[in-house]
Formats: sequence, structure tokens, C-alpha cells
Amino acid sequence: MSMRYALCNEVLGHLSFEAACRLMAEAGYEGVELAPATFARSVEQLNRDARAAIVRTAHTFGLEIVGLHMLLWGHDDLHVAHPDPAVRQRTAHYLEQLVLFAEAVGAPLMVFGSPKQRSTHSLQREEGPGEGTTITPAQAVQLWLDTLQPALRLCERSGVMILLEPLPPAETDVLNTLSEAVAILEQVRHPCLGTLLDVKGALSETDDVPALIRRFAPYIRHVHLNDADMRAPGFGPTDFTPILNALREVGYRGWCSVEPLDYSPDAEQVAWGAIRYLRQRG
Repeated sequence: MSMRYALCNEVLGHLSFEAACRLMAEAGYEGVELAPATFARSVEQLNRDARAAIVRTAHTFGLEIVGLHMLLWGHDDLHVAHPDPAVRQRTAHYLEQLVLFAEAVGAPLMVFGSPKQRSTHSLQREEGPGEGTTITPAQAVQLWLDTLQPALRLCERSGVMILLEPLPPAETDVLNTLSEAVAILEQVRHPCLGTLLDVKGALSETDDVPALIRRFAPYIRHVHLNDADMRAPGFGPTDFTPILNALREVGYRGWCSVEPLDYSPDAEQVAWGAIRYLRQRG
């Protein structure tokens, strides 16, 4: 079974979306994962015509829009677990707008990474030592789930899924492992809430990544391919062959999106090199 590969569009954010989609198609990607902030600071600034143009451009080059990520990128004024209810309300409203945007562009899922906008560390930096209200990571998770409720109600209508992304402890102190994500899903049991495998995050766990895939396969709805050093597959130290083999072994049929944060030596070489590396491994 061959994997389906997408590229996160911010990798080629220095290009127009049309030029980026052309390059993705030429390189051999079948899908594109959207970072909404590459189109406008707020999705509320993107009207019906702008949203239709995004879809038309992707489809012109044979690319499927596989999801959204970097949901709160650039929105340092938002936080899902902020002690101030007004901040959480603003965040809840924007998440609703993101669901509507996802529905409009045909994106079936929204990856909630946004480590700063869920971390208790960012709240402590904001308030200063010894000031304000300190919350624990467990309390932050409960506030996060509460803040998601209006968006999840929209998801029930549209069919969009929100995926809680485990990220390394260096990035956030709230939700670091697949085991923690699955525990939340088992607690909530919402049909529009899921999780994903982010390889960079999984590499920080105690178990190796293939073992995590085998253990949590029923819960993995999406995959982000990136290395522990933030680079793309084939550009960092990790051999992705056992990871891809494990995904095939468990019958994974979702998308694998290449999501580096370090574009060395340059974005075009990363886009071409990553898909070449992955295709060589089946």
C-alpha cells in the first residue's frame, strides 16, 4: 500500500499559492495542508470568493486539501486555557471561524498544535513570576476542552474533525504524548475529536515511533512527517523507513503531510527532496 503525501503550504510561503501548488504537483505530492495565516491574519478576512479561489487553485493542480494546521499561528492574543474568560471566549470564537473556513475549502480536519496558545508556561511568562493565577497542565487540558465546545458543535454539522496534537515538552507542557491524547479522547468520546502522529513529537517519547504506531493505530487520524531537529524527512538523522513500514503494517490509510520547520538548505530543495526520499521508501 503506497502512502499519500501532502506538503504543508507554509514551506513554500514565499511563493504565491498558485506557484506553490504547481511545484507540489510537479514534485509528486497529491495533497496540500493549509496554514490559514499564509492567506490572511484572520480567516474572517477571507470572503467566499477568496475561499473558492484557494480551492480552485489547489484542484487545478490536482491537489486535495487535506486539512488545516498552525491554527492560531500569529494570534498571541488567544489562548485556550487563559485564566481570563474573555480571552477564552475570543479563542472559542476564532476556532469556530476556522471550522467554517475548513468547511468552505473542503478540509476534513484541523490539527490543533499551537503550543504557545495552550501552554501554562506562556501564561506564566505573560503574568510574571508570582503574579496572576497559576494553572496546572491537567487544568489547562480541561479548559482547552471547554474552549473547543462551540467549534465541536459546528464540527458535528460539517463533519470536520479537530485533532489534538501531542508535541514535545520543549514546545509545551500541555499534552506531550500519544498516551495522554488517547486518555483525553477516551474521557470525552466526541465523534469530531481525534489525534494524530507527529513524528517530531513522537521521537521525544520513551517508546520508539513504530511501537507507538502499533499501539495507538486505531486513534491515528493523520500523520505529520518531520524530524526531531525540525527538518524534513531525509534531511535529518532519523530513518523514516521503519515508521512508514509500521504505518503500512497497521493499514493506515490517511494522509502523511511533510511538515518541517527548518527549511535548510532552502524550501524548494526541501519540498523536492522530502517527497523523493519518501517515495524511494515506498
